[in-house]
Amino acid sequence: MPPCRFLEDAAALRRVLGNDLDELARAFEQALARLTAALRAGRKVLALGNGGSAADAEHLVGELVGRFGYDRASLPAIALTTPTATFTAIANDYGFEQVFSRQVRGLGQAGDVVVAISTSGKSPNVLRALEAARELGLGTIALTGAADSPAGALAEVTLRAPSRETPRIQEMHALLIHSLCRGIEEELFPRPPARPDQTDEPASSPAMVKARPGLPAGKLISSSELATFALALTPYRSVFTNGCFDVLHPGHVALLRAARNLGDLLVVGLNSDASVRRLKGPTRPYHTFADRAAVLAALEAVDFVIGFDEDTPLELIRRLTPKVLVKGGDYTRATIVGADWVESHGGTVQVFPLVGHHSTTAILQKSS
Repeated sequence: MPPCRFLEDAAALRRVLGNDLDELARAFEQALARLTAALRAGRKVLALGNGGSAADAEHLVGELVGRFGYDRASLPAIALTTPTATFTAIANDYGFEQVFSRQVRGLGQAGDVVVAISTSGKSPNVLRALEAARELGLGTIALTGAADSPAGALAEVTLRAPSRETPRIQEMHALLIHSLCRGIEEELFPRPPARPDQTDEPASSPAMVKARPGLPAGKLISSSELATFALALTPYRSVFTNGCFDVLHPGHVALLRAARNLGDLLVVGLNSDASVRRLKGPTRPYHTFADRAAVLAALEAVDFVIGFDEDTPLELIRRLTPKVLVKGGDYTRATIVGADWVESHGGTVQVFPLVGHHSTTAILQKSS
């Protein structure tokens, strides 16, 4: 059977996302600040690109002029890839290299921002547009690939997708565009934060829907973040499981992968070191909480890890109220802590059979 191309491409994108994104995140914040400042001052966004990047430019403009996440005032933005008559007239009379720069000179004003999208960063018409923007005092943001490029050298801020493959660059550009649109919307049209005792209005009244915090970028959730995290979870089909995970083995991995497939994200409750000692004896844990949490967080199936000091995760389950509660086959529905709470709130409980005869205790005894 031939390999599934979709799975291969999905794996390739995951590898791109596995890069260190700190530098891109810093550039993103700079780009977002420039865009929000310009739009707040009544200026506009001019977006451009060729081929797939032209589609990305129109996508960006559509989200700004229309809406991204909720109802709010329209924002001024123009895609220089249209209209057809203007575009082809400039190409015919001045050459294709001038199709964007001519429009920048005719439509741009000081304080506007040009967003130039190019996977290679070398397209001549994109470069001419950036040069015109700089001459006129417009802000400039470039979206490119990882390689150094003329567009990156011309732009004030460059968002470099960490790949040299065109499809992966375009996929990262789509993510960056969505993040920019969300950031602009939330910065310029902030909604009142939701409280745990509030419920959203019907979907037919999106302007009235209260804002929830977004899910955190990091996987490790501290106790001080728990209330905000619980609120952020509410729109998702969250899956919860727990354990000591002192020595991670194939049985653990199989359970975590199966649990992750039951919902939108998997939250793992992890016993603190003191909790493990009370449950397993004075020689445990074998690994510290920080080490156990780091190993779990490195697993693709695990979205978030939260520690708890109690002997059971009941209080944590009550605070998170997951949609699905999962335990391994050494438990029954009757012995699963928190099962009644989850089911009484409309959730489900799943018991997965054990895989093989893996046991942390047996592993430690064998190694001693």
